[in-house]
Amino acid sequence: MNIRHVVEASNVDDKGYVLDPSEVKHGVVRAGKIWDLAGFIDPRTHLNLDFVDHRVTKCIIAGRFIKYAPVKIKQDGFVFAHVKNESYEHLGFVDIDERRIEWMKRCQIK
Repeated sequence: MNIRHVVEASNVDDKGYVLDPSEVKHGVVRAGKIWDLAGFIDPRTHLNLDFVDHRVTKCIIAGRFIKYAPVKIKQDGFVFAHVKNESYEHLGFVDIDERRIEWMKRCQIK
């Protein structure tokens, strides 16, 4: 299962750029449709010039953020929207281990 960055078509300009990158979600795409969706990206990790491990750079374009919504496909694969360079900023160090511990506490995962 590949988790992808997904953006709604209404959040893409006519040149193929994401208008508001904070409105990108994680999703699973299967058979040309959204199979499952998670929450919006966290700008502290995805739009942070100081954190390169999971930066959002391109997104699969979906009609809407609903299960089974079609995604845009061309003959050689998905159609992607790209995030403009000016969407990223220096947001500082992100302690992934600490974030994971806090998340597990909130979810009561032991």
